[in-house]
Order: sequence, then structure tokens, then C-alpha cells
Amino acid sequence: MKIGVLGAGMQGSIAAQDLANAGFKVTVLDNNISRLRLLKRSIPIKAQQFNVSGKVKFIKLLKTFDLIVGALPAALGYYTMDCAVTAGVDCVDMSYSHEDPLKLHQKAQQAKVRIVPDAGFAPGLSNVLVGEAYQQFNGIDKLRILVGGIPQNAVPPFYYRITWSPTDLIEEYTRPARIIKNKESVSVDALTGIETITLPKVGKLECFYTDGLRTLLSTMKNVDTMEEKTIRYPGHAELFKTLIKCGFFSEQQVRCGKQMLSIKSISTEYLRVMLSQGDEPDISVMEIEIKKGKNKRRYRCIDYYDSKNGITSMARMTAYTCSIMAQCIKHYPDFGVIPPEYLGMNKKICQFIKSELKKRKITVTVSKS
Repeated sequence: MKIGVLGAGMQGSIAAQDLANAGFKVTVLDNNISRLRLLKRSIPIKAQQFNVSGKVKFIKLLKTFDLIVGALPAALGYYTMDCAVTAGVDCVDMSYSHEDPLKLHQKAQQAKVRIVPDAGFAPGLSNVLVGEAYQQFNGIDKLRILVGGIPQNAVPPFYYRITWSPTDLIEEYTRPARIIKNKESVSVDALTGIETITLPKVGKLECFYTDGLRTLLSTMKNVDTMEEKTIRYPGHAELFKTLIKCGFFSEQQVRCGKQMLSIKSISTEYLRVMLSQGDEPDISVMEIEIKKGKNKRRYRCIDYYDSKNGITSMARMTAYTCSIMAQCIKHYPDFGVIPPEYLGMNKKICQFIKSELKKRKITVTVSKS
């Protein structure tokens, strides 16, 4: 199978490597030629410089592949999936697009194409596990997802090191979070609802609302309470709340030398530098609490930086999950937009995803409390 991976960044490069290791013919496309050359020297893939902004040429190129893996920034996620549908090619996309991917469902069904959005860590793997429990419990009453990536050795004042797009990080912190209360959808500000939690082998942390439920808001029926919170070190949320309140992520234009730039773009570049400080080793943490009647289940996963291969835990959790979904999506018995939770509801596919993650030393524990 010929697979095209769009994006040679922190996540796309690892997904391409994993797919190549699995024996697939992989071509990575990116506009950054230097990044492609570096990637091609390290793994057995083809590399092609390409700018996806030219839609007609982009769709024509997509038609040369059997499957597309999307690893572009969030702003290009929906565009990628839409172009894949037009090209008639299955697509597994790990970006968090601003638009609702379910809007492409009818078009994808008619084209007999499978589109898996949010195919990463969370949303992504978290949805798969929720789908598994939903199927086994015949519904869910209460759902709580706590998830995040943090550095093993945090550097003040942010106590965080970027392992993905800083632009998308800012979007996560400024976009209202949707949750379910009393079976009704409610919007709350991101970075609110701060709680202190303690996790084994990790210690004292905080969590706060972010908009990560995504397709679960549509696919999980009759849920009383449903929320997702992002995990960070204590103090992180209040610091970013202050930056937002002070206007550091405003679209207002200011003059910098001879250029007019938005305050947001300046802040983003600053954070790109500041959040790259500190040691690379990171930890990814996920805890999912589910209740249906008397049935209770807790999924927990704590993953660490791969020092042998120099791969961040966030890349392991995100890119490996996406790669594994890509490897099994052709076996899904239907077409259209397929949220990751639907993969969890399919017993064979869910088992494949979990067993493949285990081969990569990613273990999800399950308990009744």
C-alpha cells in the first residue's frame, strides 16, 4: 500500500517512520526541503517537496496514493480531509481542525472514502477507549478524561516544553471548551475549572478545561456528564490566563521595524523559543473515568520519552496511534467520516490498536475504580 504522509514535523516524521517499519511504501510531503532531506537520511522513505495550497494540484497528487496520513497544522486539517474525499482516497488525520469534520460525512460516504479525524493521542486514543467502554456497557452515564504531556524536568516560569505546534497550543488555550452537564452541551472558558490531582510515579499536577471532547459530543448519546481536562504542572493555567487577559494573543496589528504584525504572532514566536527550553524527555499522562449504572472503569496510561531512539512521549502517543489507525482503517466495514470512538466500538479493530500499541511499549491499564 502506498501511503502519503503530509507533514514532516514532530508528529508526521514519527508516523512516517513507523509506517515504513511496518513495510508500507511511504512518501512524505512537506514544503520544507531541509526537513525532508534530514528525514530521508534517517528512514527508508521517499520525500517530495510540495505546497498544499494549490488545491487542484494537491488533489491530483493525493490520487496517486492508497491512503493519506495528515500531520499538518490544525488550520489545514479540514482542508486536507476535504481534498482527500474529492480525490477519493482514505485519510487518517491527526490534526485538530477548527471545523467540524463530521460535516464531510455525507460527501465521504458518497465517494466511498473513509476519513478518520482527530487520530492522535487525545482526541484519538482517548476516543478509542471511550468507544470500547460505550459498546461494552451499552452506553455511558458519566465520562471524565484527564490528559496531557509534560516535561520530566520542568523549567519556570511556564513549567512546560512544547512537543507540538505552539500555534495549536494557543488555540487550545483560547478556544471555549464544550462539556456536557445534565445531558446538555455547555460552553466554558478554557483554562478554568482548575483542580489539583496526584498521579502515581508523577506527583502533584493540575488539570483544567480544554475543548477536547470533539466528536464525542455528537456520538455519545444520553450521557449525563462529560468533560475533558488538560494536565499540566501547578501554576501553568493561571500564568496563561494572565497572558490572555493582558492581550498577548490579540489579533491587533502593531509595527515591528518595517513590518505590521499581530500581537498574537509575536507572542507565538516568543513562546516557540521559550517553550523549547529545558530537557527534551517528557511524560504523557491519560486517565479516563467512565461510569454506567453500577459499572465503573478507569483507563490509565503513563508513557515516557524514548531515550534510545530520541522520540518524545507525545510523538509516541500521537504518531504511533495515528500510524496504527492508518494500518487498519481499510478493514473498517463502512465509509464516511469515522470518529476514533467508532474504531473502539469495533472489537477487532480496537484489539488491533491496543495490541500494536503494546508492541511499541505503550500500555493502557484498566481497573474498575
